[in-house]
Amino acid sequence: MVTLADIVRAAHRLAPHLAATPLEAAPGLGDNIWLKLENANQTHSFKVRGALNACLALSDAARARGLIAASSGNHAGAVAYAAALTGASAQILMPNATPMKKVDNVRRYGAEALLFGDNYDETEAEALRRAAEGPTWISPYNDPLVVAGAGTIGLEILQQLPAVARLIAPVSGGGLIAGVAAAAKALKPEIEVVGVNALSAPAMYNRFYRDERPQVWDTLAEALSGDIEANSITVPICLRQVDAMALVTEAQIAAAMRDMLAAGWVVEGGGAVGVAALLGDVLPRDGRATVVVVSGGNVDLDVLRRVI
Repeated sequence: MVTLADIVRAAHRLAPHLAATPLEAAPGLGDNIWLKLENANQTHSFKVRGALNACLALSDAARARGLIAASSGNHAGAVAYAAALTGASAQILMPNATPMKKVDNVRRYGAEALLFGDNYDETEAEALRRAAEGPTWISPYNDPLVVAGAGTIGLEILQQLPAVARLIAPVSGGGLIAGVAAAAKALKPEIEVVGVNALSAPAMYNRFYRDERPQVWDTLAEALSGDIEANSITVPICLRQVDAMALVTEAQIAAAMRDMLAAGWVVEGGGAVGVAALLGDVLPRDGRATVVVVSGGNVDLDVLRRVI
């Protein structure tokens, strides 16, 4: 459903607008461990890759209808940025509890930010209802163009560190890890790809292992919260291309955020789950060349103060 050719086309589409993000050694985590710093991207999140790829591929007519999206934060900022870059209007629905930093990011790019719903699932349902009335829906993950955009991270990692043996990435709806896995497995089939879910947001973990762990909305990893859209393309990609899924606790996420801050990087809870899995020994630090995707850095100061 998402091929290496799709991802290469996405890379060419994005190249005039986005620079490759840094790959930085992380000796504090162990030998031969590297961080792919998507918090250094435009909008401070990997989400800009998928949203911008989708928007650039739209027809003029689709853009003229305006864009609509639902997000607990980073996809919202990404769609707002993509809309501004492509000359489209955008309406972004966000849960009531969304950190104000992420709401401000949407408005900064000229999009309309609407707070609706007590959780992401309620927000998404309302956004889909509105999308049925005419605006062009930009999914945070259930769209081949969005997944292909995220897959450009995998291409960059293989270019920056050809010897990489293991990739670790955060998981929510699965757009990030589906894209990264599709690229990495096509170029290096023996590579291990591991997804990390917050214990509070186990939707993909549940599908991967046929489990029934509950969603908890009060979490440091608010960007990972929510169920997965029915028939999402990310589920079969993850089941076929991802090797394992792991879970991390709130305490482990907080410890990872502190560790990243000490290293000089502000990272949000959802972006830190891969680091949390290594720090908490959920995943082994076994000396293999390992790259951890740090997916975003948009965190409210109040949350950061509590974590510290």
